[in-house]
Amino acid sequence: MEKVIRKTYILICLALFALLVYYFLRYRVSITTEEPKMGMEVIEPVASEGKQADEELILEKGWKGRVHVDGVTGKYCHLMFYTIHQTVEIYHGAARVYSMTPSPKNSFAKTPGCVWNDVLLTEDMNGADLYVVLTPVYKDKFYGLPDFYLGEKGSIVLQILAKEILIVIVSLILISAGSIMCWYVFYNRKNSEVDKDLVLLGVLQLLVGLWRVSDTELAKMLFHGLPVFSLLPFIALMMLVVPFVLFLKDLYTTRDFIIWYVPCWVSIGVMGLALFLQFFNLLDFRQILLPILLTIVFAILTILYMTAREWRRNGWSAKLRRNLLGMTVVVLGVCMDMATYHFSHGKYVSSFVILGFLLYAVALGVNLFKESGALIVAGKGAHSMEMLAYHDKLTGTFNRAAFIVDTDPYAVEPDNYVVVVLDLNNLKYCNDHLGHEMGDKYICDSAEIIRNTFGTIGSVYRMGGDEFYCLIPKGGKAACREQLLNMERMVEEYNKKSEIIKIGIACGYARYDNRIDFDLNATAKRADQLMYQNKEEMKKQ
Repeated sequence: MEKVIRKTYILICLALFALLVYYFLRYRVSITTEEPKMGMEVIEPVASEGKQADEELILEKGWKGRVHVDGVTGKYCHLMFYTIHQTVEIYHGAARVYSMTPSPKNSFAKTPGCVWNDVLLTEDMNGADLYVVLTPVYKDKFYGLPDFYLGEKGSIVLQILAKEILIVIVSLILISAGSIMCWYVFYNRKNSEVDKDLVLLGVLQLLVGLWRVSDTELAKMLFHGLPVFSLLPFIALMMLVVPFVLFLKDLYTTRDFIIWYVPCWVSIGVMGLALFLQFFNLLDFRQILLPILLTIVFAILTILYMTAREWRRNGWSAKLRRNLLGMTVVVLGVCMDMATYHFSHGKYVSSFVILGFLLYAVALGVNLFKESGALIVAGKGAHSMEMLAYHDKLTGTFNRAAFIVDTDPYAVEPDNYVVVVLDLNNLKYCNDHLGHEMGDKYICDSAEIIRNTFGTIGSVYRMGGDEFYCLIPKGGKAACREQLLNMERMVEEYNKKSEIIKIGIACGYARYDNRIDFDLNATAKRADQLMYQNKEEMKKQ
């Protein structure tokens, strides 16, 4: 079940990623402006009816009103304000000096997104009233009146930076930590002791950091005119549930309960629906924010239920306390952020959830790294023991014990296997006349030749003093003949260069035949007979 969920989730994510790439390359807003006062100030807009603009005058139809600009001297005075899913028009007298709408070339979306509007003012506008028209793209939602900043652009940017620098730093820390975790697992992917759940935690941190940093006004200012950064937070939110649930599932003893997979399938269903609606330009991701949030709430409720079930079954463990405390911090952060978002009509977003999640993720990550480190140390010890048990100390090849394991009839399907038997000629003569040191060199040099020939298509085993086996899965006699010729050529080249040791290797090979072989050991006996025939021929020569 989990494999199916992971594969389906990855397919949906790839489709979302393809859509993001398309948006990044093609999705734009159309901004027109005519050809700015040192410092910066916030100016109060006035409603078109002549009253001071406030929340009571903001209607679902949008807002029309005036902003008074004064002190416009020189070339560097800007009027800047941040709009959320609204189109903008600004008039100086009867002339339209600025407009911001979705580009007519856009496909799959109808919103300009969240945009910093930057109007460069000219001296003839000094003391004038600019008429501003804000029209919501989504008729059921108006995000309130923006703050209008008048002054030098650098001062305005510093004001926004001071307001959001903390959340940007925390988000970048999460993105960096998530990237490091994913790289760590990928780098150690062949190490079975590494906890692969670090990937899920890493992806989760990447998504949370990406969601929050892409939802800041500073990001919209840096990537001005790219609406893809307005849709990115919703995509990141949609992708959160599956890695979040699968990661926490593996921390519980009730990980096999099917209820863990319910929020995953619900989330995948919502992602698929959102992708369908966005692709056919029926609804934008923003318009299905409520189902996205409900899937997150459902996932949290499922985790809380499974936490209670774990407590009833196994008691109040340290791991359970840590997870429940972290979940409580995250849930409280979500509630506080949603309350801020609701009561400000979407104008302000607090950062409690990401701070809580940072603490929780760091605590989990440190704990998992410690556990993985301990397992790796233990695994290295076990690997060393395995090397001693299954490898020949002199040649570094596998030994007889490894051959017995690799030919176990209850674990290995012998069909299509070829067994090669090799024997070193005149090893006893070398030991008796040249000494055992030269005899060891004979064995090691011969093993190297065997590894460079038959070892390239199979596994080499030293079965005794001068006897070697090679086990070739899915082997063919043609490949064996080719390697035998290579081995004879290498032996001949070695003997030409060596003044003392002259190597001779007899060889025989046989393919498993279920009509006459009970197992691979029977195949090895047939290969051994062929090897002795070859040995006799070599003696005659």
